Amino acid sequence: MTDHDLHTLTGAYAADALDPAERDDFERHLETCDSCQAEVRELQATTARLAVGVSATPPAALRDRVLAEVGRTRQLAPDREVVRLDERRSSRPWYRQPATAAAAILLVVAVGLGGWAVQESRQKADAERLAARIAAVAVDPQRTVHTAPVAHGGTGTVVAADGIAVFHGSDLPRLPAGQAYQLWRMSGQESQSAGVLGRGGELTGVVTDLGPGDAVGVSVEPSAGSSHPTSDPVFVVEPA
Repeated sequence: MTDHDLHTLTGAYAADALDPAERDDFERHLETCDSCQAEVRELQATTARLAVGVSATPPAALRDRVLAEVGRTRQLAPDREVVRLDERRSSRPWYRQPATAAAAILLVVAVGLGGWAVQESRQKADAERLAARIAAVAVDPQRTVHTAPVAHGGTGTVVAADGIAVFHGSDLPRLPAGQAYQLWRMSGQESQSAGVLGRGGELTGVVTDLGPGDAVGVSVEPSAGSSHPTSDPVFVVEPA
């Protein structure tokens, strides 16, 4: 496994989804990689906040109902062949399979929005609805996935369905102080900001209310953001 591969495992590590061998490799890498350490801490903290926000005390009678159902459930006959789940598991983990790479991106974004919703109680309902819509994109069979190079380095991926597009930039060159990447919904000659993403590296953002023919774009802007693009886009994709 290369160092580049290891950098992509932060989300799977935070979700405790690595097999033992990969976990050992990643933890050795984690000892010397400051950026992965920071990303893992943020993902674990966000996941914990989301869990606290949606946690509920189970009904007192739940244990009795579960045990009663176990007593009624028919077990496999002794002569039936039992196939171990680990023997049927794909040779490629879910987070490395191309078909589920989009879902992994969407999961991270949805969890992040859920954690933000817990902190911002005034906007909690709106954020939770948006997180639910993003999660639905991951399982939408009509979703589209587009990957293209960013003009001055790195790649961008857009996963879209039902008027929502999730942008994920990988290995974006770090911009000088005072500049940042900004995400846009582009409709004809008009552009509407979808937020300032950051200065580089791994960046993710969400564009909503996409219509037919609309594009998702990224440009380099002042770090505080712009009301309209002040430079040519470094990335443009039409999801539809």
